[in-house]
Amino acid sequence: MLSVYVGVDPRMEATTRPPWAISLDRQLDALRARLREEGPHERWAAFDRCLRELAPALARAVDATGHGRGRGLFAAVGSGEVHSLAVQTFLPTGATLGEVAHVLPLLAADEGAPMGLVLVGRDIVRALETRLGEIVELVSFDVEPSVADGPERKGPAASNPLRAQHVVSQQERYERHVEAGHRALLEKAAEAVSRLAGERGWELAVVAGDPRGGRPLLEELRRHHVESELVARDLEKLRPAQALEELAPSLTSLRRRRDLGLVQRARDAALSRGHGVLGLADTLTALAEGRVDRLLLDGSRDVVGAVGPGGELVPAGVVPPGVNGSELRAEPLLANRAALHALESGARVTVVDGEAALALADADGVAALLRW
Repeated sequence: MLSVYVGVDPRMEATTRPPWAISLDRQLDALRARLREEGPHERWAAFDRCLRELAPALARAVDATGHGRGRGLFAAVGSGEVHSLAVQTFLPTGATLGEVAHVLPLLAADEGAPMGLVLVGRDIVRALETRLGEIVELVSFDVEPSVADGPERKGPAASNPLRAQHVVSQQERYERHVEAGHRALLEKAAEAVSRLAGERGWELAVVAGDPRGGRPLLEELRRHHVESELVARDLEKLRPAQALEELAPSLTSLRRRRDLGLVQRARDAALSRGHGVLGLADTLTALAEGRVDRLLLDGSRDVVGAVGPGGELVPAGVVPPGVNGSELRAEPLLANRAALHALESGARVTVVDGEAALALADADGVAALLRW
């Protein structure tokens, strides 16, 4: 299986031969040269033929004027079956050849759940959703209270010597009335947004707006187990794409904090013999038993191992009971196989970086939260 990723910089559309195209050509040439050196000839010939047949698709993938900042192409060298994709999330340029697809870059960009953006203004609350760099506005709520009378109609007669004092009192009462109406509408909007988040499967959300208005939304989302943070910025009038551009750093930061929390939960659970495992061997065992609820992988780390005659995954150097060592096939893309097995079993896969990856440094870059 040939896996190709292309990361496009739209600022370089006018370039005759953009750098990502040059980089991809070099990597494909390196794969071709490696296969020719390793043999057999038939394998190299099949790969060379595959590349010639893929030439139009590869040209589209590196075309700076095409759709998406990230493109992917997966081709079965033997059958010629091809799958391609284009997303607005940047993907690192690269080419990999193996028995399975190299899916970790795609999983790092999209772990299967959309994220929420909630823009809170004085008069409106807007709920937006983003996935793979695309964004849509789902719904908006009017939170401007409707008040029949203004404060000036509430005061006493002008002949009353205490008029000024009473007018101040009525003004404060009116403002409290308006504020109470505003809070009630905000709370109603918060409940609706939280229900929507549950229906859509949000795990992460950023609330942007004045903290006084945004806090009810933040608290309600957290109460419904959506990892959220409040950004004190007035963005409710922006177009969806502009709002995503402004809040993308906050979403990235929020996701990394969530990932670090997941790794810490898995570590704590593993050390207390709870629902968590650390390290490649224990994680692969739990995966084979169908106990993994969430697989955690360091996306920058090569995890090597082998595949047994029955499809079992084992760390490098380990021979399962009852299996002859000669029956094991080396698998340099073991993390990808593990991720695919996890997805097939209905588990979530989270590819981590930064602090979360460092927290997995002594655990082969692998951990899992378990169902039981």
